[in-house]
Parts: sequence; structure tokens; C-alpha cells
Amino acid sequence: MKNNRLERVNAELQKEIATIINNDLRDPQITSLIGVSEVSVSPDLSTAKVFLSIYGGDSEEVLNRIKGAGSFIRGKLSQRIRLRITPRLEFFLDNSQAYGQKIDSLLNNISYSTNPDDKFDYEED
Repeated sequence: MKNNRLERVNAELQKEIATIINNDLRDPQITSLIGVSEVSVSPDLSTAKVFLSIYGGDSEEVLNRIKGAGSFIRGKLSQRIRLRITPRLEFFLDNSQAYGQKIDSLLNNISYSTNPDDKFDYEED
């Protein structure tokens, strides 16, 4: 079970990092829509894993640019939140949506080898 304080810190970090990336980060090379899908801070609050959803453009290139701006984002974050230590940020691509779409596509393309009108006998124990 997660600590309630960690959950609140995660939610606050997620909100503030998204605001900083979308409003304060002025990189003309980033034209993609970026969402912060999840933040997971370590129990000692020293590091935070930030999972980004990137829509449009080259996801890897955008991720590398965000990683390059990590110290800027951390500096802005330290001004906006009140923690004893501002966590070190580690950025990752969140591929869960693409993975879900792939699974949906695979499920939709399954061909059934049996007749749908066939009845199956199940033995009950």
C-alpha cells in the first residue's frame, strides 16, 4: 500500500511538471503535445520518475530535449513546490497507450476457427 503523503507529492509533482513543460519550456524544436501521465517519487523523495505521453513528432527526439531541459524544469519546480529536497527528475516515455492500441488491434484481428454457433460442453466438478 502506498503512503498517502507520497501519493499527494506524486500528484503535485505531476501537475507542476506538466505546467512547466507546457508553459515555461520555450524550445522551438518541441512542437509535440506533451502530457505527464505519471510521476513516481522514491520514498526518500530524492528522485522522481516522470512518464511522458508525447503526441506528434519524433517521441525520442522530444524526450531527449526534455531530458536536456531537466535541470531547468527542476529549478522551476523548486520555486513552485515546498519540499525540503527537490527530487532529481528522470524522464521516460509512457508507451501504455500505444501498447493498449496494439493489443486492441490484435484482438480485433483474431479469426475464430470454430463456428460461433457451436456449443461447448463444460464439465462441472
